[in-house]
Parts: sequence; C-alpha cells; structure tokens
Amino acid sequence: MRIRNIFMAALVLFATSVTAQNEMADMPKAPVDEAVKVGHLDNGLTYYIRKNNYPEGKVNFYIAHKVGAIQERDDQDGLAHLLEHMAFNGSKNFPDDSVVKFMDKTGGGWNAYTTADHTVYFLTGIAANRTAQVDSCLLVLSDWSQGLTLTADQIETERDVVHNEYRGHNAIQRLLRAANADLFPNSIYGRRTVIGSMDVIDKCNPETLRAYYRKWYFPGNQAIVVVGDIDPAKIEASIKRLFSGLKPAKEATKATPVMVDDNEKTLYAFGSHQEVSQELFQLYRKTDYIAPEEKVALPYLYLSPMYSLVNLMFNNRMQKIAQAPESSITFAQASMEGYAGHTLTRDAETVIAVPKPGKEKEAMAQIIREMNRIGQFGFTESEFKHAKEAYKASLDNVYNNRATITNDAYAQKLIKNFLEGEPYSTIEQTYEMYSQILPMLPLANINELAKSIINTDEKNFAISVILQEKNGKTGFTKAEFPAIVSAARAEKVEAYVDNTKEEPMMLKEPKAGKIVSEKPLKQFGAKELTLSNGAKVILKKTDLKANEILMMATAAGGKSIGKKENLAMRRLWDDAAGIHGLGTKGINDLANMAQTKMTSVDAGISNDLHYLSGSTVNENIETLMQMINLSFTDVKKDEAYYKLIMQYMKGQFESKATKPEVVMQDSVAYYNHNKQLDALSPDVKDFDNLDYDRALDLYRQLFNNAGEFTFTFVGSFDEATIRPLIEKYIASLPSSKKKAELVDMRNYTKGKVQKSFSFKMSNPQSKIIDTYRSEKVPYTLDNLLNSKALSQYLWNKMFEIIREKESAVYTPMPRVSLENDLTGSYITIGCELATNPEKTAIAEKLAKEIIFDAQTKVTDDDVARAKEAIYKNHTDAVKLNSYWLDVLSDYATYGIDKANGFDAVMKAMSPKTLGNIAKTVLKSGNHVQVIMNAEKLEK
Repeated sequence: MRIRNIFMAALVLFATSVTAQNEMADMPKAPVDEAVKVGHLDNGLTYYIRKNNYPEGKVNFYIAHKVGAIQERDDQDGLAHLLEHMAFNGSKNFPDDSVVKFMDKTGGGWNAYTTADHTVYFLTGIAANRTAQVDSCLLVLSDWSQGLTLTADQIETERDVVHNEYRGHNAIQRLLRAANADLFPNSIYGRRTVIGSMDVIDKCNPETLRAYYRKWYFPGNQAIVVVGDIDPAKIEASIKRLFSGLKPAKEATKATPVMVDDNEKTLYAFGSHQEVSQELFQLYRKTDYIAPEEKVALPYLYLSPMYSLVNLMFNNRMQKIAQAPESSITFAQASMEGYAGHTLTRDAETVIAVPKPGKEKEAMAQIIREMNRIGQFGFTESEFKHAKEAYKASLDNVYNNRATITNDAYAQKLIKNFLEGEPYSTIEQTYEMYSQILPMLPLANINELAKSIINTDEKNFAISVILQEKNGKTGFTKAEFPAIVSAARAEKVEAYVDNTKEEPMMLKEPKAGKIVSEKPLKQFGAKELTLSNGAKVILKKTDLKANEILMMATAAGGKSIGKKENLAMRRLWDDAAGIHGLGTKGINDLANMAQTKMTSVDAGISNDLHYLSGSTVNENIETLMQMINLSFTDVKKDEAYYKLIMQYMKGQFESKATKPEVVMQDSVAYYNHNKQLDALSPDVKDFDNLDYDRALDLYRQLFNNAGEFTFTFVGSFDEATIRPLIEKYIASLPSSKKKAELVDMRNYTKGKVQKSFSFKMSNPQSKIIDTYRSEKVPYTLDNLLNSKALSQYLWNKMFEIIREKESAVYTPMPRVSLENDLTGSYITIGCELATNPEKTAIAEKLAKEIIFDAQTKVTDDDVARAKEAIYKNHTDAVKLNSYWLDVLSDYATYGIDKANGFDAVMKAMSPKTLGNIAKTVLKSGNHVQVIMNAEKLEK
C-alpha cells in the first residue's frame, strides 16, 4: 500500500497547494533515467548526455539558455530573438554562414527558437560515426555559448530578415502578442513580444547587441544536451575540453526566474481585426508555482496522469456538447501548460474554445457555464471509466514502443529538466508507477482536482478573446465582455448526464470469403494475397516498432464520379462524404475508440483515387478490420456532426474577401487550373446548395466494389492472426466487375499567365507565387529523386541569395515535385516568396534567375549538398512503417518501385540530371505567376 499512500499524499500536497520545503524533504524522490550522464563544469555549464540508438547511427546537439525576452530592457525589446538569428551568421570558428553550409554537407537539420524566458539552438540528425562532424557540432555549440562574432555587416543584413519574419505574422499572431499586456499587468511578460520592437531592431547599434550577449550568454546560464548513438564518455571528454576554458565576461549576470503575480479579479484581454481567420477564446486558471527543487519529489510525478485524466474527460465532454444543435461552440479543449503559453514560472489550466460564427456572445456564456458545471459537480463515473481506458491505452502504446523513442524526445525532457526542474524518469519507471495507481484511483480525488482547476472563480482567472470584425462590428464588444462573463457565472447549472451507450460497433457478423492465391513480393520482403472477391492484400511484417500496424487501401476513380454534380457539390462533396459514422458508432464514438483502442480508419477521395487509411495496435487488429468492413458496408449518417462542421466551414469562408492568404490562394488556383471555378475555395452559398445525402450516395458508389482495391498492411501484426481476419472482414466485402470512372479533373493551364493585384493589409507583405509545369512525364524513381534534389538545390540558392544576401524574404519556399496521378504525371517547379513590398521586384528577378540557371549552372558541390539531405531523409525513412506503407501503396497503385534502385539513381545523380529536370519543366512554356502587391490598410 506504500505507493497508494504516496499517491494520496500527492493529491493532498500537490493538487491543491504547494507544500513547504521541510515537508518536501521527507518525500521519496522521483526516479531518474540512469542512462543520462549529467555534469557541471566549474564555469557553471550544465551538460546532459544520453546514449540512444533510435534512429541508429544519428546524434542530436542542443544548447539551452535560461535567457529570453524577459531579460531585455524596454530599449532592448527583440535582442534575444535577433541573437538567435545571428547564431547562424558568424562565430569564432564558423565565419559568416559557414554553420549553415557545414550542416548542409552533413544532411542534418539546424534551427533555433526564442521564447519569453528561454532560448534553444540545435543541430540534428548528424552521423554519429563521423567523428569530425560530431566534433564540429560540439565546436558550433561552443561558439554559440560565447563565440558569436556579431559583425556590423551581418547585423545590418539580419535586421531586414527579422522584418520579413515580422511581416509574415498574421492577425491572430499579432493580437495574441497584444493580449499579453492585459494578461500580465505590471509584468515584464506583458511588455515583451519576443519577436521584438521593429524600432529597436532597426536602431540598436552593434555594441548594444554585443553587450547584451556578453551579459546573458555564458556557461552559467546554459546547458549542453547531446543525445544519440554515441559513446557518452567520449562526448563528456569533448565537452570538458571545449567548454571548460570558457570564462564569463565581467558583466555576466545569472538569469533568475520572474514570477507571475496572482490576480484578485478576472483579467480580460480583447482583440479584433477584419483579417482574423479563426475566432478564438482562451480561458486560463492559474495554478500555484512549483519550484524546481520541489519537483524532485515523487508525488510530483503523479500530477501528470491526474491532469491528463481531467483534460481527457473535459475534452470528450465538450466534443459531445459541441455536436448538439443548440450548442454555440464549435470546439473546445483543455490542457495544462504555461500561463498564456508564455511562462515557465506559472502554469495554467488552459481552455481553448471556438465559437460558431454569429454566436460569439452565446458561446462565451456557454463555455463559462460548462466550466462552472465541472467546478460544482466534477465528472461522472462513466466519463472517468472512459478516460482511464484512454490513458492506459496511450500509456501502453508508449511503453510497447519504448525502443523507438527518438533523440529529440529524450532531449526535450532533459531541456525541461534544466529550464524547469522537470523530472526525467524513464518510460519503464513511469509505466510501472502509473499502471499500479490507475486502477485504484478514486473519482472523488480526481474531481477534487478538476473542481480546483476548471472553474470561473474571480481569483487567478483570465480570459482572452480574438474576434473577427465584419463591417467594423464584432460578436460582442470589449465593453460588453465582462458583463457576459458575470451573467453566465451567476446562472444556475445542473449536473451533467452522460448518455453514452455501450454497444458493439458491428451487429451482424460477415460471412467469410477466402484467400485464393498468394505470391511473394521479394523485392519488398512482402507478399500479395488475392481474395475470393477479387481484392488484393499486401502484407509486410516488420519489427520497426514493437506495436504498430498501418493500413492503406486504394482504388482508381476518386472525384471523377462527381464531375456532373453542381458547383457546390463538386467543391465540397468529398468533404461532406467523409463525415460519417460506422455501424452503430457515430463520429464521437469513433473518436473515443481512437483513444481507448488506439484504432482508427479514415476515408479519403482525391482526384484519381478513393482510399482508406488506418492504424491500430496488435491487440486491436480485429477492431481495425471491422472498421474497414463497415467503411464499405455500413457508413452511418451523422447529421449533428455534419451541421457542426459545415457551419464552421461556412463561417470560415464568409468573409474570405478580407483575408489576404485566401485571396492569394484562390488566385493561384484559379489561374493554374484554366480559370476553373471548381478550383476556388467555397462560397457561402455553396454550403446551402450542398446535399449531404447525395454526397454519401456518391461515397457508397465508390466503396461498393472491394474487388477494385488493394489493401496494404505494414507493421507488427502476427500473420497467423491477420489471415483469418482478412478472410472474414475483407474477402467478404461486396465486389463487381464494374470499374469506377477515371478522368483528369485538374484541367491545367497551358502557356504563360501573369497576373498581379493589390491588396490592403494591416501588416503589408507582398507575395509572389510562380508555378512552372512540364508536359506529362513518366512517374519514375529517377524523376522523383532528381526532382527532390533540384528542390533542395533551389532552396539552398534562394536562402543564400534572396534571404541572406538580399534580405528580401524570411523563408524562401521553392518546391520541385513529381505529381503522381493515374491520368498523367507532371513535374512542377513552384516558388512562393513572401517579401518586403520594397523588394518584390528584386526577389522576383532573383528567383527567376536561380530557377533558369538550374538548367546549366548546377555544380558538383551543389549536387553533393542536395544529395546529403536526401540520403539523410531516406536513411531515417526506411526505419519507419509509414515509409513502407507508402512504398507498397504506390507500387500497387502506380507501378513504381521507390525502395529498390535508390542507390543507383543517387549514384548517377549529377549536375546534368538536375539540369535535365529543370529543362523538362521550363521548355514546356507553362508558367503561371501571381503577384499580390501589399498596400497599407488604415484602421
């Protein structure tokens, strides 16, 4: 009973208040991962090293800083973020952009992020057996610690890059930043934007940035984290050699946590704009601060499953409530996270809700009522039973697949230990504890926790809303906001009644068919079965994950069947058809099964295919098979969920003319598809002209002939178990000799089209989207891999020239792709540039030059850089079941073998083969360019 007593202590001491230090001293300690080597250097540096062999032969490197925007003075707003940019623009041992070029040659990934109170830079996917690369990565981290050069020229160039990043932030991102002033009154958190003040970014002199760097960025505020297939002793020796000599500057200052104060009355934050694409409510219940030294106590570990159970119950309840016709809420869910997503020193139970369009006032009142209902009555036994089943299923899944925990997953846990003092126990340790405690956990204790964190009491409660302006008006005003909340608080609520019915999904057992033949697919280590109804089944058993089974079923046809429907149906029928239950289960029931049984099946309809995709775990393979069978034989109309989704989508497109991203997307689609109206996003009237029954009828017509389908299963299944299930649930499906119609629905534009228009926006950012398209080409591995390499080449060049040298964009987005379609494949070169309006012309010119130069000016070094990225991605991919599912599905559908021949194509890859791809595309003369010129929208 010792574990029960410890657990009950956790409930008392942690769920309601923070215990005193002397009480904590007597608590047993949380177990730690003994495979982690933790150390501290004399200069204050902390390091964590963990050996992990998944993915095999790879290693990740991180440097975490206890420094973020809250260390800035008002006249330094944005310097932490600017320093993040400068980390890739010159350091002691890696001048200029040589870190980026070095990483390109390794095929690894690189990036960084800055928050209000911490910053992390990282290098990932490095080959662990390449000693020189491993040593160089540690040298990069050493430079990041104290060796940034911060030259005036590089700083000047990067100012524009930060501006371009700022321009890319949409209305919601800007309003969320502005809300912090109200959510953090009289706090540095409320005055910091992280991305920074553009005035500060423009005007800070280089020495100001260098002084900020010297003050905060030094070993005492930093941790090195290395996780991968390495020798920890060798890595530790290298860390000591490279980092021990680093000495803090005289002005170096230890970062200290900034506390977030209580608030006695509810805090209200209100934001609105016509460009808002998604209205949003965020409701916060602050919890008590738990210091890092308190988190080492064992009871703290039990908070995680307790919070998870509360939030599972809340989310499941709100999913049901949202589907009721009278509901004003489209969606609501809860999670425990940093207050306002912004701080490490104050967590908050965070409820996010999306109102139905035009029902904002009612939705706010409804979410307050539902939170009050939980605050007064808690949850029911049936809700608790389901939540425990779902949590245990998730826990089992993680435990069963513990051998495939990634380097990044381990690293994030260690970074959180450094920054917040979070425990870093192993999955084996937590699995044993949680599995023991879950069955004897009483609902009364969980409800005590639920009532303390999901309620609307004034103290430590805060609400932020983002609303869309329509003709200058919003669903409610800032002045009305508090009164709506107060009135809802005062309403009397009754206990929730859970009407969930327990019944089998499939009421009638199908009559089994037979496996009539089989043949080996030796090239894939798989086999193909032919069933008595004509269906094909491909089986590939793997040990890539201990407990994962993936499924894909495809047949030719897709959207062609709806080509004669009205415009609304052609635009939306496939979306509507996907809204259905199976057998006795509605969509909400199926979502619950996805939680409790880790099993789901989804239907999809593309231009040339109709298909099913699904996944399960070993013990629930029969549930997956039943879902597959019912997807053909018994799809269930779910009117409530259909109305919910359609009303939500209708609201999304109601004011699309005011949203620059939608206008641009529609313009590109319209001109690329020969001015075809089907290509445009839906109009509001389309939702009124959509026939749900007809959409489901079209679905049933597509899925009434299993003989057209190839079903592919990849993963940890037992063949002796799966074969009779295939006969029972797949070979029994109806079939006929009738083939689904297949026509090319794309109607691509031929020749050259150039269009430009102006759009007023509050944060002006011009956009250029070019699409070059070849004539039809074979869908081959050669074309596929060379297209990928050309895509990587274009990104490298555009990053170097358009971003780094010209500072015209934040992130260039070129993409070369080989479309796989049964009616014909094309290679496209696409390029999207979001630009400084003053640099639109130069960005357009440079992108065009880079694309056309690819025909003749690719070098051997360019090819080598591109190949490294492809090799790295391929090496990682072949260790995933999802890769083999894609390979086998494409083989069955398009006849391409993407697994064999890889090495031969890569060996033959050259400047000429990349140039040939560019020539194939550009010689067609098919080019659509759309430019959106930004103008300032005056409020």
